[in-house]
Amino acid sequence: MINFGFNMSGARNVAIYKQDRARLSRIVTSIYWCKFILWLVCLVLYLSVISMVPFFEDHYWVYVLSFLLTFNELLLPIWFFQGIEKMKYITFVNLSARLLFVVAIFLFVHRQEDYLLVPLLNGIGAILAGCLSLYIVLGKERVRFSLMPVRELRSAYKESLPLFVSILSTQIYVNVNKLVIGSFLGMLEVSIYDMADKVLLLMKLPASMIAQAVFPKISREQNIRFINHVMFLSVGIALLFYISMFFGSDWLVYLLAGEHIEEASVIMRLLGISAILTSINGFLGGNRLVPLGYSSVYMRVMVGNCLFFLTAMGLLWLTGSITMYTVTVMAVGVEVFCFVSLVYRNWRLGL
Repeated sequence: MINFGFNMSGARNVAIYKQDRARLSRIVTSIYWCKFILWLVCLVLYLSVISMVPFFEDHYWVYVLSFLLTFNELLLPIWFFQGIEKMKYITFVNLSARLLFVVAIFLFVHRQEDYLLVPLLNGIGAILAGCLSLYIVLGKERVRFSLMPVRELRSAYKESLPLFVSILSTQIYVNVNKLVIGSFLGMLEVSIYDMADKVLLLMKLPASMIAQAVFPKISREQNIRFINHVMFLSVGIALLFYISMFFGSDWLVYLLAGEHIEEASVIMRLLGISAILTSINGFLGGNRLVPLGYSSVYMRVMVGNCLFFLTAMGLLWLTGSITMYTVTVMAVGVEVFCFVSLVYRNWRLGL
């Protein structure tokens, strides 16, 4: 919730106006103010829930200290470093924070009674990473913070709202699969599906990294030919991964599970199709519609995608047809539906 789509809208605006220091400072300041307000809202809601719900009583302070991790979302400006095309800063900050956390764990956590130090040290690491990021933004990149009029904050929220809704819709249909399998089938089926899904995350990684790297250039230049070239490159890489995974799925399952599980191999091969489509859809939507100024169109596609998924899952439940295979086929079907919707929207917009 704290992100609210700013990782995309912020990166886009920073990429466009990175040479205009005054405008850049207003963009960065607006986003930080917006995220701070959202962080306060989340803090109040979170403390209210864990204070009133009996389930959280036994480990109340674990939950309180765990909230410190949200400073990472509040302070760490991935969107800024992506926009100015200096992701090396994020690598440096994250590695430094994690190294300090590991050292602190070895130094201070020795007994079972020290369990509260784990979320505390993790939170301190997030705060230090955020402060280091702010130093880079304010010191090295010479961004200046200031008070912002309410209308600019309202404008920033309005611009990011479609992206927030899009991300929320995506998270629903991406994560509900495991919940449904666990609720209706069991933990064995969840572990099989999760193992296949984790392998497919590696398959999606190259396209995701390429998309993130070229997003600022696309936002700034809005070159359709360049977008198409990069998209075909990403899809080609994904296809190579899929072919390798298709023929090596039995070996991968044996390597990860220590035994041959036929269902896992089949699920892996089926989900591989959705991974290829995800790579294409990422460019047709997040790296095409969004940087070209059609965030609201992208939102409608993703909301429609989510509704299609929920409707299809509801039909599976009503007909008693929920199995690992039907849920997997549904995951592929959702990506096919998304692909067709995005192609149609791009065609209608002349892209």
